[in-house]
Amino acid sequence: MFNFVQKRFKVLRIWKIGVQSVTGFEEQYRARTQKSFNMFQEASKYLPGGVAGNGKFIEPYPIYVRNARGARLWDIDGYEYTDLLMGAGVHILGHSPKVVLDAVKKQMEKGIHYYMPAEAEVKLGKKVCQLMSAIDMVRFVNTGTESTQMALRTARAYRKKDRIGKFEGNFHGQHDSVLISALSTAGEPNNLLPSIDSAGIPKAFAQDVLILPYNDIDGTLSSIRKDAKDLGAVIVEPVSAFGLGSIPADKEFLKAVREITIENDIPLIFDEVVTNFRLALGGAAEFFGVKPDLVCLGKILGGGFAIGGYGGRKDIMDKMVTPKTGLWDLKEQIFQSGCFSGNPITMTAGLVVLDELEKKNIYPRLNSITEKLQDGLIEIGEQFEYDMLVTGVSSILQIHFGIKDIRNKRDAMKANKAMAKTFHLGLRAKGIMASAHPLFLSTEHTEKDVNHILEVTEIVLKEMQSFN
Repeated sequence: MFNFVQKRFKVLRIWKIGVQSVTGFEEQYRARTQKSFNMFQEASKYLPGGVAGNGKFIEPYPIYVRNARGARLWDIDGYEYTDLLMGAGVHILGHSPKVVLDAVKKQMEKGIHYYMPAEAEVKLGKKVCQLMSAIDMVRFVNTGTESTQMALRTARAYRKKDRIGKFEGNFHGQHDSVLISALSTAGEPNNLLPSIDSAGIPKAFAQDVLILPYNDIDGTLSSIRKDAKDLGAVIVEPVSAFGLGSIPADKEFLKAVREITIENDIPLIFDEVVTNFRLALGGAAEFFGVKPDLVCLGKILGGGFAIGGYGGRKDIMDKMVTPKTGLWDLKEQIFQSGCFSGNPITMTAGLVVLDELEKKNIYPRLNSITEKLQDGLIEIGEQFEYDMLVTGVSSILQIHFGIKDIRNKRDAMKANKAMAKTFHLGLRAKGIMASAHPLFLSTEHTEKDVNHILEVTEIVLKEMQSFN
């Protein structure tokens, strides 16, 4: 298992690139996306940045999608793309799998939204608990941000402590408690300080966040020991995706964090919004052999529809989340609800995806084809003498430039972001939907797709050299 993870690092030589490369690829990009440009101008009148979220904005302007199927996207100009974004990791079975569409269509005939609970909610909850050994009870919400927000609320209520420990560079969504030291840093490496990542977050929130060093056992244990009596939870990404660049935690590091949190009775939360059911059917607990107290879920779990979830130990979930007869004891229990939480459409789609993953045992083939892509990218980078680092695990990967190794946020910030931006613009200009974010493969990607991606990569890197 871990041999595959460690293959991600290979040291290559540096190739300097000038600004002209952006101009060259941008001309190609604009030539094929005129309708997207026009749509962007129209959208910008009504939507800030022309999009519904910052993650959708890609310079010089986003590509607006007409439709998607399998491993493909088509833009409103009519051009086809091999998709490596896959809905930010949502579509492990590819876009619009027939088995999911058929089940959703049947459910739509029965109703789209009830607010009241339905059988599909129970079935999906049961399936999640059966597959994930770390989850005895689960609650469904609608976003990854809600997942981490409610898991942290649950843990803090259980411990009756306000402070949380989070790791520098780990991204846990956009609520005020965690949009701190995810995108930026403060302090020295041996004395990390909280850094607020967004305007509008009160400074007081940073006071209740202990910033920990990712993949640093000694530094983490030392910091937790000092603040253990005040910590309501420690939250960690077993694979730090959008904040660090698809960097897995070391197995021994996770074990050490698990041991010290048990020692001090601090709930340990695994944020698996990205990795749930992508690393393994049992999630990170199965993959790394480390069992947390609470788990945050999202993306794949919804079968393509909006989803979030949090669950874990029965004694914590039942005590802190289960409504009691009569009025809630608001001093002892959390409040969590949502109009669309557990809606039958999402529950139905999610259940179908988990059933498919369970019965088809897709992971060996999916991981193998991703490994082939990783190896091919590294080989082409060596061929052109680029310092191109490919990180990732299972069917997640990411491409970095100008750096030999990434273990934490401080390392990640040394990478050549401009070169990565240029490279991914070149891919999009030639029909590969990718950005300088985590990339994902699905069961719909084939070896032919991998070969095509590698062929385009070779062309892009060659053109990058010619621009200088």
